[in-house]
Order: sequence, then C-alpha cells, then structure tokens
Amino acid sequence: MISKLRGAVRLLVLTGMALCGTSNADEAENSLIPVFDAHIHYNADVWEALPPARALEQLGEAGITRALVSATPAEGAERLYRLAPARIVPFLRPYADSSARYTWYKQAATIDYVREQLARIPYRGIGEFHVFGDDARTAVVTEIIRLARERRLALHAHTNLPGMQAILDQAPDIPVIWAHAGFNVPVGVLRELLAQHPQLYLELSFREGISREGRLTPEWARLFGAHPRRCLLGTDTYTPGRWAELAELADTARDWLDQLPPEIAAGIAHDNAERLFPADRPGRQGTSRGEGGG
Repeated sequence: MISKLRGAVRLLVLTGMALCGTSNADEAENSLIPVFDAHIHYNADVWEALPPARALEQLGEAGITRALVSATPAEGAERLYRLAPARIVPFLRPYADSSARYTWYKQAATIDYVREQLARIPYRGIGEFHVFGDDARTAVVTEIIRLARERRLALHAHTNLPGMQAILDQAPDIPVIWAHAGFNVPVGVLRELLAQHPQLYLELSFREGISREGRLTPEWARLFGAHPRRCLLGTDTYTPGRWAELAELADTARDWLDQLPPEIAAGIAHDNAERLFPADRPGRQGTSRGEGGG
C-alpha cells in the first residue's frame, strides 16, 4: 500500500512539474530513502530498449544512488561504469555468456577470461556467480578466490548452504556477499554464520520471509538488530521485466525498511554497501578485514 501511494505521489508531482516547470519532482525523489542497490544486472537483453544513459536515469528515478552491477556479457557493467564511475560499482561475472552459467567452475579457460576482463576497468568484485555444493571447491573456484584476495576484490555468490560454507572456508579474509541471503536458509543458520564469519554479507533480493503482507517479520527484525551492518539491499534486475519494475521493487523494500529503527534502515539501504565500496577508492575494497560486531 505504501509503495502504491508513493507511486501516486510521484505521478502527481511529475505532472505538476510538467505544468508549472518547478523542481518539485526532484525534491520528491530526494525525499525517498536513498538506496545503494547491491544486485543490479545490465545484461545484453536490455541494451537496445534501455541504453546506458537511460538505464542510469531509471536507477535515479527509483532512488538508487549507487549500484553494484554485473552483466552477461561483462560489457554491460563496463558500459555503465564508463558513463558514471561514481555511481556504478562494477563486478565481473566469470563467464562471457549465459551458456556457461553452470559450467564455468569446471573450465580452466575461466581463469584467463577473468584475468583479461579485470584489466579493462577497476572492478570491485567477482560475481554474481552460480555454484553449488562441492562444486565450490573446484580448482577454478579456488583460483578465483585467490585472485580476489590478491586484488582485494569481494565475491558475490549465488549458492546453497554447502556451497557458501565451502566458499567461506576458502575465503575467511575477504568480503563474501551471499546473493538472496540463501533464499530460504533458516534465519537461525544465517545468524550463526554471521556471528562466525565477520566478512559475510547478506544481499536481500528475493529472500523469503522478510515481510508478510507488508509487515516486517519478527525473526528478520531480530536478525537486523543483531547484525545491522551485514545486510545489503538488492533488487536483482536479471530480466528486462525487473528493470521495468525497478521503482516498485525499491519502494516495496522501503515499506519494511520504514518499520526498522532509522539507523538500521539506513545501514541496510545504503550505509553498509557504502562502507564496503566507498566511492573515493575506485577499484579497491573498502576493507580487507571486515567490519565486525554485526
């Protein structure tokens, strides 16, 4: 309901701006809680309909001030970064096309591809990549983690609980972002992992159970209270349709963020990601030792 009301307000303000030429629309957008979106894809299937300049405008219209962007192929993230380096935090997917999504970790050529791409722009991380279970212990994944450590890059992994445990075992000292916060991994397990691994961060797009009928659930309120610095907001624009829904997705998140203490809401919406990827240090991690203490 709140997101629908915000949408109506946007429409009225934009209409008023068109009629009287005022800057009220900008003021209304600025009143939204800003978002550092930790899960944006700019894949080839949206490039024609949404050129880079328009994609950046659409992020701004949704109140997304900065974004962690990966793409298939990598050119998508590169296009946005070159146009707006202060707003885009580029991540590199370890494959050039979607056909390798579930095989990249078995292919030795992956390492050469990653090295070549990392030389093009100052990437801040590797991912979002898909790998599950013991496949997260292959020689290719181990080398990707070594490269990330060497270059002070974060990892963004779409994986299950065994896969995440395998990654954390190999990467205890670099930031690891768990895409979708494990989807449906029990919240109690997530809290244990956060307590044990100070470099683990939860990215919240598509995560089950955060809210029900617009209300923040008690178990997630407790997790956010216990680990306020370790959760990142994301929308996951993995299809063109998700780009079309971007403002609505951001507002849906704002609905439950509004139910948290302001400092915790601000952390999840933008501060935690800003701490990890400060704008004044392009191409480098904000920290290599974690933030600690939740």
